Amino acid sequence: MATDLIQDGQQEGPAMVKVEEDHFYVQETDLQLNSQSSRIFHQRFRLFPYQETPGPREALRRLRELGRQWLSPEMHTKEQILQLLVLERFLTILPAELQAWVRGQHLESGEQAVTVLEDLERLLDEPGEQGAFHADGQEVLWEEVTSLGAGCQSPCDQLQHVETTPPA
Repeated sequence: MATDLIQDGQQEGPAMVKVEEDHFYVQETDLQLNSQSSRIFHQRFRLFPYQETPGPREALRRLRELGRQWLSPEMHTKEQILQLLVLERFLTILPAELQAWVRGQHLESGEQAVTVLEDLERLLDEPGEQGAFHADGQEVLWEEVTSLGAGCQSPCDQLQHVETTPPA
């Protein structure tokens, strides 16, 4: 009888490990799906047009709903939500060409955005040089434009952006 218990325990052991591995895989897949749907909800929130609503009350209600879907307060801490909001606002104050490029990097924090932009700034500080800038597994080439217009207000106005495909 004691041997029956040991044998039963041995048979259940690997089954439990298998269940844990499957559970981990399911969690990992869920995180990837949540990340994708979060990006979709974020985009819907950002691009929501007032014209699609019958009035201001419905527009506000819809924005709250989209914001809740994007920020997922039941899943994220206040700090995580604050980081997302600050990153969103930070991106809106960037020049248009940088804003679009940084958004395409799918960064998760303001610190990541700052690091990417500081790397770019360092590259631009090298006068007349062309350099490669690596982000998200892609090589992006940035060239400094030699002729500066009178309306140049930031280093971003001095850029020409050329994107290359990632190495195979």
